[in-house]
Amino acid sequence: MRPEICVPLTAPMRDGLTAQAREAAALPAEMAEWRVDCYAGYEKELPDIVRELKKILGEKKLIVTLRTEKEGGEPNGSRFDYFALIDKVIGQNIADYVDVEIDREGADVAGRKARFPESRVKVIGSYHDFSGTPSGEKILEKLTRAKESGCDVGKLACMPSEEADVERLLDATAQMKKLAPDFPLITMSMGELGKKSRLYGGLYGSSVSFGSAGQTSAPGQLPIAVMKSVFDRIYSGKRHIVLIGFMGVGKSTVSAELRVLSGREEVDTDRWIEEKEGRSIAAIFEEEGEAYFRDRETEMIDELGGLAPAVISCGGGMALRELNVRKLQAIGTVVLLRAEPETVFERVRHSTDRPLLRDNMNVAYIRQLMEKRRPFYEAAAEVQIFTDGRPASDIAKEILEKCR
Repeated sequence: MRPEICVPLTAPMRDGLTAQAREAAALPAEMAEWRVDCYAGYEKELPDIVRELKKILGEKKLIVTLRTEKEGGEPNGSRFDYFALIDKVIGQNIADYVDVEIDREGADVAGRKARFPESRVKVIGSYHDFSGTPSGEKILEKLTRAKESGCDVGKLACMPSEEADVERLLDATAQMKKLAPDFPLITMSMGELGKKSRLYGGLYGSSVSFGSAGQTSAPGQLPIAVMKSVFDRIYSGKRHIVLIGFMGVGKSTVSAELRVLSGREEVDTDRWIEEKEGRSIAAIFEEEGEAYFRDRETEMIDELGGLAPAVISCGGGMALRELNVRKLQAIGTVVLLRAEPETVFERVRHSTDRPLLRDNMNVAYIRQLMEKRRPFYEAAAEVQIFTDGRPASDIAKEILEKCR
């Protein structure tokens, strides 16, 4: 799912707000959010400003948000009547969305919506944690609460302190999407660490990502140009044939045959990285370590997403990262090639560029490593094909038929 991009409107005075809205109307973003807590004018002006902003934005959607200081808002916002503003936005039907903090006493989203049955304004039930990242169970609890309290959208933003926090937020988003596929979600990890959640959250089920159009409203927001560049490559639909599998299962051979039969460009991800780095895979492993190499693989997929339809032959460890898998599934059909350990051994036994098999070139170790990776491969695969004893031409024809 390609997330919609939302830009903040944060000017302190009305003229500045309308100028920002005109800029937003011309940007490649689908939404804008007015952060009312940034406004320095009079409370009585708020409904008229909402109407004016919506008129300027035209078809773009407008979110009205009065963020409290606890949830990362400006202290200035405390002088406005929180629920009075929300009721006016809903009752007067003057925006597309209004944000309501689900933990605030008296939120009563279902009750508020019931008082204005004709309103088309949708309610975003939000929860923010600027001090850390909740457990996966708590994230699910908060998003479920937003749904059960009558909100139209569930939103959760939190601050990570390590990479695992970002992974937990993304995993919980995917779990919630499975539990409630029709309930829209907006989730993000903030700050520098959380930037990948803003770029790739859509692969896990988040439907909106907040970006920067010169001004930001939360830590870690990325410039719209950066977001659009990634979105255009990752979320533009399945175009490639992506081959995954253990080393020696025949990916390179089958990829070459697919190039001949389909006329597609052939891309070997290991060779791609070697050319970019100016050194061999073995040298990268020795000099930088495996984690560095895996990071290069993850980054490379964005570039592959911008290519014309191609055959992409992936390194054996590409499918071990959840983010890699979701990216690959977004840009192509993932085909798992399989072979018996004995077959793999015969194919790679004389190879000198297999760093993971260094000092372990034997069937027993290959079988052990293959079994360790099997669940990851099978979870990633949309098509599975055995290659033992089969000519590459037959395998390639079967792949083209199944990917048609």
